[in-house]
This record gives sequence, structure tokens and C-alpha cells, in this order.
Amino acid sequence: MSGRDPGKGKAVKRGEAEARARRALGGGGMLLVAGLALVGVGPSDAGMALTVLALLLLIYGIHSFGRLGPERDERARAPSP
Repeated sequence: MSGRDPGKGKAVKRGEAEARARRALGGGGMLLVAGLALVGVGPSDAGMALTVLALLLLIYGIHSFGRLGPERDERARAPSP
């Protein structure tokens, strides 16, 4: 055995994954506002591309949060069959 706590390593990975998902959501939201502003000023290919990129980033962020699963506290409270 390496002496590492397997639960501890998993918690670090979850924390990193959660931070990555939060950054994707925040960045996607800011890019979406910028893209919509560019499109709102006038028809712009750059604005359309930025908006589509932002939507894809938001979808990735939401998907990443969904893949994290329930928090540890919620699983502990769930009744076992």
C-alpha cells in the first residue's frame, strides 16, 4: 500500500472538477453576454461565433456539474433500502 487515503484523493479530484465546472459556467456566462452584446449592436459573424462558443461552454459546465453527482452529505442522509 502507498499509505494514501483513497477517499482523500477522490475528494481532491471532486474539488478540482467542481472548480473546473464553476469556471466553465462563469466564463461561458461572461462570453454569452459579450456575444449577445456584439450581435445586439449589429449583425456580426464574430458575435454569432462567440455566442455559440459560450453556449457550448455553458452546456459543458452544466454537464460537468451533473457528472459530479450528489454531495457527500446528501448521500449520507439518503435512506438505504
